[in-house]
Amino acid sequence: MIERNKRMAKRPEGESGSNPRLIAKYTMLVTVMLTGVVAHRIRRFEECGLCRPVRIPSGHRLYSDTDIELIKEIAVLEGEGINLAGVKVILKMRRGRRE
Repeated sequence: MIERNKRMAKRPEGESGSNPRLIAKYTMLVTVMLTGVVAHRIRRFEECGLCRPVRIPSGHRLYSDTDIELIKEIAVLEGEGINLAGVKVILKMRRGRRE
């Protein structure tokens, strides 16, 4: 349990607040198991600016519960034939923002 707590990371100041869903705690392997999305696709989502995992000093990515939900949402949209640029627009629209 102590080892797990050492690996938990928080988002930059002001992003996580007191919301435990924003605490980054899942490694890439666990994220793949929870989402069913392969690692290279998740990294591609990051490259496109769709998700922003926390990086720990070793360079590993850690994902929060909110990131897990977002990755699942992206995968559903992608599965419907929408490219990642389209996914980005749809996600912004769903969150009430415009380009």
